[in-house]
Amino acid sequence: MEYQRPVDPEPPSSCKECPFLADCGGLEGDAYDRACFQRCVQHCQFKWCDMACPCLHLRFAELIEDVGGLCTPPRRTLIPCSLANLPYYIPHIEHGSRRDAVLGAPLVSVPLTALIRKNSRGGYISRYDTPESMRDALWLSRGTAVIVSSIAPDQPLEDFWASHISEGTLEQLASLRLLAMTVPNFSFMLDVPRINSLYNLTRIFRVSERISDAGIATILHLQASTRHDWTRWARVLRDQPKSSCVAVEFQTGARRHETGSQYFSGLVGLQDQLGRPLHPIALAGGCRMREFASHFTTFSVVDSTPFIKTMKRRILSNPTSGGWRSYPTNAGESLSPLLAHNISVHSERLHFRAGLTSNLSRQQLLLLPAA
Repeated sequence: MEYQRPVDPEPPSSCKECPFLADCGGLEGDAYDRACFQRCVQHCQFKWCDMACPCLHLRFAELIEDVGGLCTPPRRTLIPCSLANLPYYIPHIEHGSRRDAVLGAPLVSVPLTALIRKNSRGGYISRYDTPESMRDALWLSRGTAVIVSSIAPDQPLEDFWASHISEGTLEQLASLRLLAMTVPNFSFMLDVPRINSLYNLTRIFRVSERISDAGIATILHLQASTRHDWTRWARVLRDQPKSSCVAVEFQTGARRHETGSQYFSGLVGLQDQLGRPLHPIALAGGCRMREFASHFTTFSVVDSTPFIKTMKRRILSNPTSGGWRSYPTNAGESLSPLLAHNISVHSERLHFRAGLTSNLSRQQLLLLPAA
């Protein structure tokens, strides 16, 4: 989005005066009487602005038209992710560096940014032409199922949004035979007008349609900061009765215990409103595995801890006690055995702490010969 000098702002002084109240629902508590525009009006009188804001952005009408209307939900049925054999724990593999043997995991998560690259026009295209080339590059077995996690910093997601239609990015990714893809987590920022968050929510809806149109099973990424947002998600999911898998992120802002607890409570309340089971895909949700086990019949935690610890030459020896310790390696030594070990033991630890039986055995992670 371009930076522009804003017009002279004349924002509403309270939520009840805001023309977008019906879509937004307003802020909660005492903030309702101040309205969200007051948070940044002084800043925007003197600075350049790149928010989707009706008062401060000269291109607001164009932006809203581009997403098909503010808060317009998915307009067709999305392809659901199959729940068959989804485990409690899904390891997250960020790249294939420093490994030389195939990981035999039945299912992994891979970041969107590992599967796309910029071309000469600055648009994003797939790094890989075939399912085999992708799995070979990431040192995954040919039978490993892949879920794409579309969490990324703001700028790569903005670049993806700007080019994914013109470059056919999603159609290219569909050729990689992915199990499913989460929708990009366009930001919900708390210190700017909420209209910007509603614009990003609408982008989540539009990209979800396009992922499904490309033939990829689609996992909606739940972004919410008020009760009204959760009620909106209930309406969206009632219109998508086959979509039970939903992604919720417990990193960045939701890493804070209070914020994460609010998100978890909202997710539980959403399931209650729907009156049917949800299968949360909890991104970075390992610390809440016991809570998920208490409130959801099925769920999956996506966690990159074993991968990150392996890259830092750390090892987890005991699934029930003790911490990560240093594990020096020789120059050029492959990290494949260490990664397989760490995924196995970390998975056992998460299951042990949550009182669950691990459905990812050590035998499944035995290294296979390189293809």
